[in-house]
Amino acid sequence: MLCVCYDSDASVIRIEKNATQTLLTTYLQFHQFTEFHLDRIFRYGDDNKLPKEIFKCKNVRYLSLKYNCLDMLPPDIGRMENLEYLALTNNKLQVQSIPYTITFCNKLRTLLLDNNLLDALPGCLLRMPSIQTVHRHGNHNYFKATFMWYHTDVEYRIIPVAGTYSNNARLPITLQFLAAKAMIGHKKDFYSDPSVANILKDYMSDIYEMFRICHHCDRACLAIKSGYKVVTFKNPYLGNSCVPFQHWACSIDCAKAIEVPARREQISAARQLDSRYEEYVQECHRAFEHHKQSRGLCGCMSPQTTEIIVERVTMEDTGEVTPNSDNESDVSSSTTTMSHVPNRRCVIL
Repeated sequence: MLCVCYDSDASVIRIEKNATQTLLTTYLQFHQFTEFHLDRIFRYGDDNKLPKEIFKCKNVRYLSLKYNCLDMLPPDIGRMENLEYLALTNNKLQVQSIPYTITFCNKLRTLLLDNNLLDALPGCLLRMPSIQTVHRHGNHNYFKATFMWYHTDVEYRIIPVAGTYSNNARLPITLQFLAAKAMIGHKKDFYSDPSVANILKDYMSDIYEMFRICHHCDRACLAIKSGYKVVTFKNPYLGNSCVPFQHWACSIDCAKAIEVPARREQISAARQLDSRYEEYVQECHRAFEHHKQSRGLCGCMSPQTTEIIVERVTMEDTGEVTPNSDNESDVSSSTTTMSHVPNRRCVIL
């Protein structure tokens, strides 16, 4: 929807998009929506750019954008400070499609990323302690990438990547541009900062896609410059083991500063899990031995019957008696007490 305005001579027609945007903003703010169900509002091939006015509704707690063929989540998602539930299922999102500003949603608890093009989870999610549930199934090459990176050497978890061309790469370097670049690199929540002018907030939203944010230092580099993709694993993460995360680093030093501590933490967590598993196995052995001594090999056997069976097996192992010999009558006569148990099987170990 666009606003059509006529000049005084009625011969010139102007289309003012800002008028409609202002009207939409006024309408959304007037009704104070708390939930947006915006599934399937775009078809394949449509211009699926979401209106920024949607993300300026600070009272929204539930946002669903399923089945919209989205290939980019706008950085304005960071404006929704009360957002608790975000559904992005069945889109075309990649790791770099999810902006770092999602960390500004300090109340986000549930994030649905099913059936996208992710080969790992965005590393920025590790800085969101409020998240309790992340759905990631059905992503392109997710499990293949997980297996590959988990079983490779450390050098292969730091991958050089080339820059990408952007239409805005030749913007003039102004004081406003440098200020926005510095604020974006510091990864501070500039949307909720009252000292930042609204016009600067909108400007940073417009140019945010031009940058890659280093996950270690406070630098925002232009997307046309090369960098490093870093893969780390969190074990466990929200009840799951071996969960891959992908980070971006501006230099090899920053890449190692991200990967090395994460690898040490992964190894330490794996050793703890192995120790807990060994304790569990030993506990199961102790429980089995206690059960065998008190009730026999299975619940339907008496201790006397168990002793006869164990003795029989021992004699067969030592060659003192052969299977199916005449001595089997001793065992059968001793186990006749089980004949009254209907439909039960006895497993002899």
